[in-house]
Amino acid sequence: MAKEINFDEITELPLNLFFRTEDQHFTPWLQENIDKLGSIIGIDIAEAETEVSIGSFRLDILAYESGTNRKIAIENQYGTTNHTHLGQLITYMAGLNAEVVVWIAENFNTEHITAINHLNQISNKDIAFFCIKPRLITIGDSKPAIEFVVIAKPDEWEKEIHGEINLSERALAYKDFWTKLKREYQQKIPSFNRKVSTRSYYGMTTGKAGLGFLWKFTNKGCFEIELWVNTTSQTRNQEIINKIKSNKDNIENNLDCPLFFYNDENYKHKSVNIRYKKPADILTTSEKGKEELINWGVQSMPRFQELLQPIIKEF
Repeated sequence: MAKEINFDEITELPLNLFFRTEDQHFTPWLQENIDKLGSIIGIDIAEAETEVSIGSFRLDILAYESGTNRKIAIENQYGTTNHTHLGQLITYMAGLNAEVVVWIAENFNTEHITAINHLNQISNKDIAFFCIKPRLITIGDSKPAIEFVVIAKPDEWEKEIHGEINLSERALAYKDFWTKLKREYQQKIPSFNRKVSTRSYYGMTTGKAGLGFLWKFTNKGCFEIELWVNTTSQTRNQEIINKIKSNKDNIENNLDCPLFFYNDENYKHKSVNIRYKKPADILTTSEKGKEELINWGVQSMPRFQELLQPIIKEF
């Protein structure tokens, strides 16, 4: 006879029991714990800002994927979804040129789930729509816990198949190159497992919001390793760049190559780069040349990180 097992009951609680209001309590909490949402949707979220103006509307949270300029629009809603919020989401996406939209609500109407699924089906593989239900729960007499339940998301397999058909020659070449680089880099750093990109850049997080390390092909025919600096504070971005500049000679001596800075005062985004010695283009560089790029990129990235991480940690 099987041993009797007694399980405690799971009780779901309304969000406003612990987060009295959506805008003043839940949204600020989510901003501070944005990594919890990122782990559910499979995106490394680097930075999040609240109450972002788009015309006469205000988006709850605008976030960024770590190491890229990919924007993530997040709209929170207590209660059950409605057409007003669906329309706002589309407005936010267009106004911000966001590629990821996350609709968070306690309950979803069936027609809204159908609409989000349809948007995912007709969008290219870089666009993603999510419906997420936040559940505040207790188990027996336990303390409350919160979990995010995915109600709707892109069909990654379907998008991958359709995406392969529609990818340009350049995008396919990027994917092949980054796949090979990833394989080689994993020999050096086994824990590295970032999804391969079809874009001109490919990278990883730094452990600090708004900062990322990248390999990239530039539109000026160069292959570079980059520290991407794009926190929500332009002042902070400049301070990071200034600190790196103050250590420029020591860093260059250790890398045995010059540093290049992108530091336009009119733009919040900054970067510091090292550059491969030969010109590079994903379509015109020979296979032997690409092997050289991969070897340089795999060998140089850990050293680049090692020299810049101590500076990053100061911020």
